[in-house]
Amino acid sequence: MNQHWRIFLARVAPPGAILGFSAAEFAIEVAINLRYCLNLVQPTQECFDLAELVLLRAQNYGEARMGDKSLLFAEAEDALAQATRLLELELEYCSRGNMKETCEQAA
Repeated sequence: MNQHWRIFLARVAPPGAILGFSAAEFAIEVAINLRYCLNLVQPTQECFDLAELVLLRAQNYGEARMGDKSLLFAEAEDALAQATRLLELELEYCSRGNMKETCEQAA
């Protein structure tokens, strides 16, 4: 089963403590990695919807981090992690469906 999408999904996680954090740069990086994930599976509409949610949560995270509000920052980080987990589950489903179709074509 092709699991290469997991490499790109892992890059959606927020960076650790870095001095030069940029909310815009983080959102662009998330968008690019989500695009790679979706290109490696046969995405359902749910995949697209969840990818949009992850991107929105990443933007919220970046804004909260730049705003120096620790409570909002923690909530935004949790929301991003939850959205990413939901997308991971859907991508797992899509990658299995892709594998099934590949096996059927080979038979």
